[in-house]
Amino acid sequence: MKVLLAEDEPDIRLITSLALEDAGCTVVAVADGQAAVEAAMNEGFDVALLDVMMPRMDGFATCTALRSHAETSALPIIFLTARSQEPEVQHGLALGAAGYIVKPFDVFTLVELMTSILEQYQQ
Repeated sequence: MKVLLAEDEPDIRLITSLALEDAGCTVVAVADGQAAVEAAMNEGFDVALLDVMMPRMDGFATCTALRSHAETSALPIIFLTARSQEPEVQHGLALGAAGYIVKPFDVFTLVELMTSILEQYQQ
């Protein structure tokens, strides 16, 4: 599975990338939403994991941008964020996200959780 990870916090980006790679995923990790949109326009991904709070373009704006381009409109998006208030979760899902994972999360079960969200999303 090829994963686009947009996370501005270097430690979380590294730990998440390592966990995904250990599970057999190929990961392209970027530090902000603008870089995520650029990467998604240039490469094919199976899923995008987006933090909400990022510089240049937050996760919600990134999701909207990805949904607005024909090349990325069907890309499954999962928010991976500390923003856990119900209105924020509902807003992310209303933008077309497949799911919402709240930090802190268990890196050892991340791929399992991500796969479960994707299976439900594709039904």
